[in-house]
Amino acid sequence: MTELRGLLLLAGELVPGVLSLEAGRIKAVQPGALDPDEEPCIIAPGLIDLHIHGFGLREPLSDLAGMAQALARAGTTAFQPTLFPAAPSRLGEDCEAVWSARGKLPGDAADPVGLHLEGPFVNPDAAGALPRGDLALPSLRALGEILGSATGDARGVRTVTVAPELAGADLLIAELVRLGVRVSLGHSRALAIEARAATRAGASGVTHLYNAMGGATHRRAGLAGLALTEDVLFAEIIGDLVHVEREAFDLALRARGPEGLCLVSDALAGAGTGCERFEACGREHIIQDGAAYYPVGPERAEPQLAGSALAQLEMVQRLVAQGVLSLPEALTMASATPARALGLEGERGSLAAGLRADLIVLEPESLVLREVWLAGKALGTAS
Repeated sequence: MTELRGLLLLAGELVPGVLSLEAGRIKAVQPGALDPDEEPCIIAPGLIDLHIHGFGLREPLSDLAGMAQALARAGTTAFQPTLFPAAPSRLGEDCEAVWSARGKLPGDAADPVGLHLEGPFVNPDAAGALPRGDLALPSLRALGEILGSATGDARGVRTVTVAPELAGADLLIAELVRLGVRVSLGHSRALAIEARAATRAGASGVTHLYNAMGGATHRRAGLAGLALTEDVLFAEIIGDLVHVEREAFDLALRARGPEGLCLVSDALAGAGTGCERFEACGREHIIQDGAAYYPVGPERAEPQLAGSALAQLEMVQRLVAQGVLSLPEALTMASATPARALGLEGERGSLAAGLRADLIVLEPESLVLREVWLAGKALGTAS
């Protein structure tokens, strides 16, 4: 049996104590005073990213194993590989390829806990950086082409982003819910009443709050307004302070608290590399202040925000350093809340007896990653 001592993230607070690990699981959690002479490290659950397209110059379709290994070394121990829109039949093939690769991952890799499809059933007027030509109107036939046989595992699809205002979205959402696939509302110009109807039909998430959706006003609350007030919706929020400014971040935190917000990276392949330029999905990107952009070119006069270039832990460090979140808030939003959003709180996301021993250990002041543990085995730190 292995014991780790330090400040444990327990129920949203950092509490001194001892964590006992055995057979890949947390065996016991013992809060209590530590040796006064030791400087306690911070021990938290491994982070869970609901929305990530790539990392370490790797993407789910080309190198899921390399991406998962790089993520684990950066403190994210579970994630939803997130695929861009494509023609339904092609997207189904892509899902099949990625999910098949999951069974071949090495032991030092983060765990893909299901695929997230960011479209194609989203509003072209709120496409953002998504390719408009690959979007599709909601239809049960198109959904069948993506998910495959009804007797299969839906090709690993766990979350689908849908714009609820589109024609046919109501039937699509009902079918996804019936199949046990999580619906996240996003890339949308929905009115609040349209978003609420989708919520009543079973939608339970919001894709990157504020981004690619209309802002809330006093006569048009929209999807953003509903996400700030509807407790059954787990709202993703990108934590690079580029996608969402600190005041808007503070508004979301005051409205929903860390239990209603999931800190996601929305990272592209260049994240985790320190590079200034990279190519992803056949397009050139540049990195500025932790965010990824399409550069200036014939089709645009200024760079277009395309995604993030930070890992979840880097976002935690940035948000805490700038006083936007406390450390317990940031860690909760990156671990326990995403686990609850996926219905995985009985398996991961918290420090509790019986759960997987997927952990991160941080230096107490700098929050530098000291160790990562996967299923009770130490991997060391990110390079």
